[in-house]
Amino acid sequence: MNQEQINSTGMHSTVASYMDQNKTIWSANKAVTATVTQLEANNVVITQKRDTQENSTEGQAALALQAKTSLEEKIIEIADQIYAWATKNNDVVTQAQSHFTLSGFDGIDPDKLEQTGKDVGALATASLTALADYGIAQADVDELNTLTVDFGKKKKALQTAAATRSGQTKTLPQAIKDNQSLLRLQLDKQMTKFKKTNPEFYAGYHAARVTINRRSHHTGKQPTPAPAPQTTTK
Repeated sequence: MNQEQINSTGMHSTVASYMDQNKTIWSANKAVTATVTQLEANNVVITQKRDTQENSTEGQAALALQAKTSLEEKIIEIADQIYAWATKNNDVVTQAQSHFTLSGFDGIDPDKLEQTGKDVGALATASLTALADYGIAQADVDELNTLTVDFGKKKKALQTAAATRSGQTKTLPQAIKDNQSLLRLQLDKQMTKFKKTNPEFYAGYHAARVTINRRSHHTGKQPTPAPAPQTTTK
């Protein structure tokens, strides 16, 4: 959420809180009751979208990064031995296929890294007997294959989470806009009914409707106006 959205949703929350504190004043009005119910429901939806947008990729990203690092290190460990063996045997093709560096993996496409793990595993399997002298055994190849599969799964999970976050990012502005319209076109109008019968409540409502610039990361509630005293006209 950007700062403008944080400010707007904070105001929505404050209005809902103020209306709840003064429920005895307006609860007999069916139209106001319906509008406030919708406001509260909208606030729940917006909060859920915000939380999904902000948190959907954090855990998956950490796991994917850990899996990526483990896979890269195992690729280098095995590929370096293949390269050394290929160099000894003047096998320039295998040299080219097994020459990797950790720095070379920086910014690599996840699909390409996954394929690299598969390719190095296949190279090692094809020359496993010769690689025994270099300390490479079947257990090493099995570990590489397992790490490759694990990274592939976490990569897909991260991509799915990113897509979910993108969906929330696209729909959140409209949800906030709809709530703004609900207040401006319905509840603001409905409050006019209380301008004379309960001026304190009416004034408090408009105080709650002021958007405060919070300058914070998460939506917070601005101070809610105190409950309005109930008044009646003679």
